[in-house]
Amino acid sequence: MMMNLAELESLHADIQAVHEIVQTLKASIDGKEIEIDILRNQTGHYFYELSHYYIGADKTDPHDSSENRFSSAQEAARGALRCVTMFYRSTDEGGAWVRNESF
Repeated sequence: MMMNLAELESLHADIQAVHEIVQTLKASIDGKEIEIDILRNQTGHYFYELSHYYIGADKTDPHDSSENRFSSAQEAARGALRCVTMFYRSTDEGGAWVRNESF
């Protein structure tokens, strides 16, 4: 069932946006569990939020600069997995998984 998010956003002037969580996934990467929320916005596009991101020993910026907007939940899940593994290297001594405080 698709909710009318525009109607929900208009309930109060201080509500900036309402997103529907359409799916929650868990990925295990080298023993670390990463939660992935797949959300839908008012325009019907999908995007993801990650519970953790990886900072390598070289302190590479963990935030992916690619577009986080997809036409299906499946595409958003693929994008999330690409993002979460982009900077991860199992041989990286000194790297760490960091909790995403906005998750």
